[in-house]
Amino acid sequence: MNITLQLSDAAYKRLISGGSRIQGTIGLTSPTEGNFNEHNKSCSQPGSLYMKLPHGRASVSKKNVRLSLVVNLDEADILPAQAIEEESRQASDFVDNVFGGAWE
Repeated sequence: MNITLQLSDAAYKRLISGGSRIQGTIGLTSPTEGNFNEHNKSCSQPGSLYMKLPHGRASVSKKNVRLSLVVNLDEADILPAQAIEEESRQASDFVDNVFGGAWE
């Protein structure tokens, strides 16, 4: 089967210039034609500092501070509210330490 894909100009230029893969999904508009939708990737900015947490990650860059947590509801011996509270406190301490002197 041959499928004709429609790519954005930016995705095509990155594909041709870099020679690397672009991840995404194909949405078929007909049995032989489709649109390619690139996955959005969240990656750290150069020079950012981060801390791994039991359920996520905290990062600090020159432009922003980010906290990401994922607590599975089927985890044994964990209350989601407690995990959020404890890990956000750890992230807060991390951010204070970064801005308290470790940041150049």
